[in-house]
Amino acid sequence: MAPDPNSSALAFFGSELRRLREMAGMTQADVAQGTQFALATVSAYETGKRIPSPEFAEGADKLFGTDGYLARLQGLVDTLSVLPWFRNRVEVERNAAEIREYESYQVPGLLQTEDYMRAVIAAGRPMLAKDAIERAVALRMTRQQILEPDAELPIDQEQTPRLWVIMDEAALNRIVGSAETMQKQRQHLVDMAHLPNVTIQVISNNDGVTCAYGRAFTILTSSANGSAVVYLEDVGSARYVRDRDEVAQYVLTFDHLRACALNDSRSLEIIKG
Repeated sequence: MAPDPNSSALAFFGSELRRLREMAGMTQADVAQGTQFALATVSAYETGKRIPSPEFAEGADKLFGTDGYLARLQGLVDTLSVLPWFRNRVEVERNAAEIREYESYQVPGLLQTEDYMRAVIAAGRPMLAKDAIERAVALRMTRQQILEPDAELPIDQEQTPRLWVIMDEAALNRIVGSAETMQKQRQHLVDMAHLPNVTIQVISNNDGVTCAYGRAFTILTSSANGSAVVYLEDVGSARYVRDRDEVAQYVLTFDHLRACALNDSRSLEIIKG
């Protein structure tokens, strides 16, 4: 069911996309073909489950002959859907050649299922309104599209970064949402680990403390110039480390974590439970 178009800018974009498509006498499949985006992506844009990309909005405007209307609306949606301190993370992530992430408390956002992420987001305090939770879920689902070759970019511009995740076994043992949610989350991790551009390693609880002491961090390497930035998230804010020497320290820490973690096959055994 499509959300109330008056509930958010994201929902309004979806309703306008559907209105324009129906006025043009097109199906979602027609729009997918005309914009060179996946059918599932077009459907997600109409239902407000994904934040539309600028490339899609521009392609849809061209298809419908709407003189940049959706592109202008997309800019508003993007501004209202992404917190200012998180915007840089999203932009760097979209253009990354490699993402290295360590997480001790929960499954990293790029690998979360929809039910798992909704439970994680809903746990935030102060309590979020339902529409705010759904916007946050849409953003996280949108971020995940960088790992899907045909989802975020037009077919002739596919770019999938290399994702290397190291996570503590404790994150897998924490029940988020429900036992069923965790079972589906574990299976999703197994499925993602079989992708050629995704590596997931687990640090066993039996190995005790590690050199990161449970402090999560992400290293994002640009596809344009190979420079790296470290993303550190706090409650309601984030810090971006760009100093070359400081970044090098995080790279070294990640390498040590990688050496301490179980190999791929043993990690999969832990993930399966």
